[in-house]
Amino acid sequence: MNTLKVVDYIVKWLKDYAENSKMNGFVIGVSGGIDSAVSSMLCAKTGFPVICVEMPIHQAENQLSRAKEHIDYLKKISKRPFDIF
Repeated sequence: MNTLKVVDYIVKWLKDYAENSKMNGFVIGVSGGIDSAVSSMLCAKTGFPVICVEMPIHQAENQLSRAKEHIDYLKKISKRPFDIF
C-alpha cells in the first residue's frame, strides 16, 4: 500500500465533500487517541479551517495531554487558524 497516495486520496475526498456541500470547514473532537489524531490531521491537510473540540472521556491524564499536544501541533502546521474548545 502506498500510504502517501491513500492520504492524498482521502484529503482530496474531504476537500471535494466540503466544497460540494458548501461547508466552511470541519469540526472534530480530539480525545488523545489515534483515530481522532489521524482524522484531525487529514482535515487539516485540506486547507479548510478546523475547529478542534477537546473530548476528555474518563481517560488517563496522559491521553488528555496527548490531545492538547496534538492540537498544538496542528496549530503550528496549519495554513489556517484553528479554534479550540
